Amino acid sequence: MADRSPLSGLLTALVLALLAFAAAALMAWFVTERLPHLEDEIAYLFQARTYARGALWAPAPQTQRAFSTPFVVGVKGRWLGKYAIGWPLVLAVGERLGMGWLVNPLLGALTVVLVFLLARDLFDWQVGLIAGLLALTSPFFLIQSSTYMSHAAAALWAALLAYALLRIDRSHEAGQPTWRWAVAGGVALGLLTLTRALTAFAVTLPYAIWLLVRAVRRPRSIPALARRYGPLLLVAALIAALQPLYLYIATGSPTTNLYTLVWPYDRLGFGPGVGPYGGHTLRQALFTARRDLALWSSELFGWPYLSWLPLLLGLWFGWQEVEPHRRAWPVLLLAPFLSLVLVYLVYWIGAQVYGPRYYYEAHAGLCVLAAVGLHGVARRLTRRKWPTYALPAALIALNLGLYLPRRITFWHGLYGITRAPLDELDTLRAGEDALVFVRGGHWTDYGLLFALNSPWFDSPVIAAHDINPAYNAAVQVHHPGRSVWYYADGRFTRERPPPSENN
Repeated sequence: MADRSPLSGLLTALVLALLAFAAAALMAWFVTERLPHLEDEIAYLFQARTYARGALWAPAPQTQRAFSTPFVVGVKGRWLGKYAIGWPLVLAVGERLGMGWLVNPLLGALTVVLVFLLARDLFDWQVGLIAGLLALTSPFFLIQSSTYMSHAAAALWAALLAYALLRIDRSHEAGQPTWRWAVAGGVALGLLTLTRALTAFAVTLPYAIWLLVRAVRRPRSIPALARRYGPLLLVAALIAALQPLYLYIATGSPTTNLYTLVWPYDRLGFGPGVGPYGGHTLRQALFTARRDLALWSSELFGWPYLSWLPLLLGLWFGWQEVEPHRRAWPVLLLAPFLSLVLVYLVYWIGAQVYGPRYYYEAHAGLCVLAAVGLHGVARRLTRRKWPTYALPAALIALNLGLYLPRRITFWHGLYGITRAPLDELDTLRAGEDALVFVRGGHWTDYGLLFALNSPWFDSPVIAAHDINPAYNAAVQVHHPGRSVWYYADGRFTRERPPPSENN
């Protein structure tokens, strides 16, 4: 194994973090353009801006029809996003500072550091470096770290949980206190649950099985395992309890399902009433998983249809190279991914636009496993050091030169959403506060401009649906003193345009 000083490890982690942050920030600036492209992102921004004001909800607007948007619901006169509070609370910090678009690039950079540390501590410095480079050049990483979606945050908490579990055992073996890493793991699991609860269940399931097997094999170790991992579970439970507490305060019930207030069928499971079109079936679930896995097989590292191959090599070489008492870890690096695939069969919808994002929270372990596989192949081809990096470098170049550019072209301007209309509006209104009525029946017609709205409608631009002249007049009464604009078919006008064939 390659032996490196603590300073070398610190410098490597710092360089990887800077590269990852720069790559994700450039993606956010030039590709996603610091804009929401999915209705999910619009709801997350709404929640984050609400929390950034120190409130749990915003008052529902009196002309609510004019401001309706998917995934933002009215409950008892309160306006709420439907999502769990974990990610919006983190995003709120960035929104408070006016730099919300940089939050996910920062979280992505921290995740890459954890990838490096996990690989280094399980194997060696070389594997850690390769794993970090694979992580930060992955198309999957780059898109998830440059949007307003929750997956980058959830992936960070999942990576921290894995690393904390490793450090708990290492600290115990060294005769050192384990409670600090147990608390860190509890914070990670609690925040993961508070961010994406179903994902938290799937990611945690393999670790729970691993600990259960250890307890069954050595029943006398159960009290020691409870002392070692008990603080983790306690801290996780306390943090996760914030979500039902929030629901109780905001809606009057800790079990309110805000998802079903948007779509009554938006539930987990199978059968009638779950999902649209007559109900969710196992056949539909398997079809969706097969489609998502086909994309994942390329998106993971940008090697068309073959990104999974180094994982198999990593299992083989990892079993041989890891310390004998840690031979469960190569499997534990892969198991959260397999668990996510299986658990998400119960959800009726897949994910394609930003890649198969429901699987992203397993990314850290897969990067480590792939690095072990590539490192193992290179070491067996030659004893010299430089070929160890030549194989990963060639594969990364394949991704950056061929696969990633095609994906960037797809992601840029997704759903026709670009920054150009915002720049044009800024020029037209010339510093005046504006009220913009947006024509179009689909959320993509008004989503971009709606994202400019403050939850309290005190932002320089307020965007509303162009419903009809009478309703528009009512909206103007509630928001006086603003220049009025109309936006239809990609154009801003001062007069309400006549209906077109597309509207």
